[in-house]
Amino acid sequence: MSVTHHERRLDNGLTILAETDPDAHSAAVGFFVRTGARDEEPALMGVSHFLEHMMFKGTDDLPAEAINRGFDAMGARNNAYTTGEMTAFYAHVLPERTPDALALLGAMMRPALRQSDFDTEKGVILEEIAMYRDNPFWVLYEQCVEKRYGPHGRGHRVLGTETTVGEMDRDAMLS
Repeated sequence: MSVTHHERRLDNGLTILAETDPDAHSAAVGFFVRTGARDEEPALMGVSHFLEHMMFKGTDDLPAEAINRGFDAMGARNNAYTTGEMTAFYAHVLPERTPDALALLGAMMRPALRQSDFDTEKGVILEEIAMYRDNPFWVLYEQCVEKRYGPHGRGHRVLGTETTVGEMDRDAMLS
C-alpha cells in the first residue's frame, strides 16, 4: 500500500492533517499552532517560546508530573519547539497509543499558567538566552535577521531578549 494524505477542517476552524503509511511502525501526532515570534508585540518578544515552556507545567486538573508520567507510560518521545512562524507540540508513539498521546497533548493546550511556574521558567529562558549569546554563530544570525527585517515581526528573536523576557509578567502572557 502507498502513503495517503488526508485533510479535514472542523467547524471551529481547526485543520486536521494526516499522512498514513501502512508500513510505518510508529505514529506521530502534534499540534502546530500558527503563532511564533513574528506575531508578537515588540515588548512581548519571546512570549510564544515562553508559553511553549509553560505548556509542560500542567493544567488546572493535571500537574506537570502527571503529564511527564503519562508520556513515559506510553513510551512516547515528546517535545515542542517555537519558530518565527509557529509553535509545535508533538509526540512519537506506537500506533496503538496514538489516541492517548493526542489526548495528553490536547490537555496540555490549556496550561494553568501559575505564577510560581512562570517565575521558574523565566529563569530557565534567561539562561537559554545567555547560552545562545555565548555562541558566535547565533549572535551573528540574530544581528543579520534584525538588520534585514528591522522592526517587522520577522526580525524578532524567538527566545526574546533579556529585557523583554525579564520584564514580562504572567498577566501579559495570559492576555
